[in-house]
Amino acid sequence: MTDSLPHLSTEFFTWLWWASEDGGGRIDVGGEEIILWVDDRLAFRLPSEDAARMVMTGADTARAAEAKAALAAGKVIKELRLRLQWADREYGFTLKGPSLDVGALVLPPLPEEGDEQDRLWVRMESIEALWAVLGALYRKFSEIRISDEWPDDVVPAVHRWLAGEE
Repeated sequence: MTDSLPHLSTEFFTWLWWASEDGGGRIDVGGEEIILWVDDRLAFRLPSEDAARMVMTGADTARAAEAKAALAAGKVIKELRLRLQWADREYGFTLKGPSLDVGALVLPPLPEEGDEQDRLWVRMESIEALWAVLGALYRKFSEIRISDEWPDDVVPAVHRWLAGEE
């Protein structure tokens, strides 16, 4: 889906980062609130290249001045590690590249009770729930991206955020 428009993944990644900080980590998705934050990895590349030019890891990566400076200098996000809390679950995962691949997935812990089949169903349901939330986030981004809100409100707000004005 995003391979035909590869810039959408980089815009989506930037929007996720900005939206998570703009809302104090809280994002309304289809009437439900999720908590989302950039975890411990951001990889940047030049728009004309595929290879990562700058990889930042460690605690508070998203708050490092170098991270916002990379975006302000024209680099785009190639991949980012996110944490997501929703309902009683917490996930960790990395979103990568134009096809929005999910890697390094950390799912909520399995319940102690139940047999192996029950635990497998719980695991499958956790993965399905994460896909639903990621789909809802992308849908929200897509709706904003094609609306007048994108050029009128979001892009200027992101520029102010990058400049440290918000």
